[in-house]
Amino acid sequence: MLMRARFLLCYPSSLLTVLGALACGDSMSPSTTSASNLPADPSPPASTTPSEAAGPAAETPAQPSTPSPTSGSEQGPANPVLQGGDSSSPNSGSAPAGDSPANGPGEASPPPADPSTPVAPGAPLTRESATGPGPLQVTTVSAGLRDGPAYGTQTLYVPQGAEPPFAAVAIVPGFNTPESSIQAWGPFLASHGIVALTIGTNTPTDSAQLRSSALLDALATIRAENTRAGSPLAGKLASDRLGIMGWSLGGGGTLIAASSTPSLKAAITMAAYGPGAQYPQDQVPTLFLAGSADPNAGGQSQGMFASLPGTTPKMLFEVQGGPHEVGNDPQNANGEIGRYGLSWLEVFLVGDDRYRQFLSETPSQASDFRQSLITAP
Repeated sequence: MLMRARFLLCYPSSLLTVLGALACGDSMSPSTTSASNLPADPSPPASTTPSEAAGPAAETPAQPSTPSPTSGSEQGPANPVLQGGDSSSPNSGSAPAGDSPANGPGEASPPPADPSTPVAPGAPLTRESATGPGPLQVTTVSAGLRDGPAYGTQTLYVPQGAEPPFAAVAIVPGFNTPESSIQAWGPFLASHGIVALTIGTNTPTDSAQLRSSALLDALATIRAENTRAGSPLAGKLASDRLGIMGWSLGGGGTLIAASSTPSLKAAITMAAYGPGAQYPQDQVPTLFLAGSADPNAGGQSQGMFASLPGTTPKMLFEVQGGPHEVGNDPQNANGEIGRYGLSWLEVFLVGDDRYRQFLSETPSQASDFRQSLITAP
């Protein structure tokens, strides 16, 4: 497959002055950007606000460490422990206080599952097993995948040792950031039996609307793996159990895609960016992960959460002292980011109601926690 390279450019034309300033590191506040400064793209639906398309100030998370070999024939990036890289964040360059990643970059995948693992329906399940990496080995695939035109780079994470059919999720990063910024979710979810496709955008400044299109196009790539000759997922996917995730402006894209695609089973946003955006058409069970010390999207998830219909299962988990990047690694907030993210997907995407018990607990790291766990039809 032809892999499209990511690039970060300072646009020279006067039309893109604002975006050029952002990409070059100018200290421009998200609230001062305007949709009129963006490259032409499809207009967001009426439920979003113009400033959502502009995006927050440039987000530049640290790159993951050198990849280590995986259990499969393809080799992908190691599980990175991401560190805050937003230049405007007071927590830039460090994880929130109290974070204690269980696995560091480059560590080996967990051993294969045995019949007693929590992957099998009815098997023992504990808070610890739902918090850290799962029992399954993970294969990464980056070659041979469909070349989706609406997005750039891509890495597929495939669980080994679990019984199909598999549910799957696509994950997109934030404004001016690469695929690697959200890639820690890929091996984590796959180790628990959920297929994950992490993607990069065609340009680092793609709008929320374009990120929405990227997510839906990535789901088309996942579906194609069910029939592609030689795919490790051929005949093993539950094509009716698909979900989406996104960070920052990618979170705004996630909410746009969920609002237009009610057939999706679950959605998760990490520090979703979209000042004043409302999503009254979102019927997809949606989890909002946020941080109370986020200088870019702080406080925005509350309004988005409130705008979802009362008939839509929804939850807001804001981490006390969490920066803009707090939701990007499942090991953050003492692993509670991973436990709530996984449990949300297990309940609404996979259909394993045993994980609902964890969603009913108030996280120990929360500064704001709200939920409406209506059973999805």
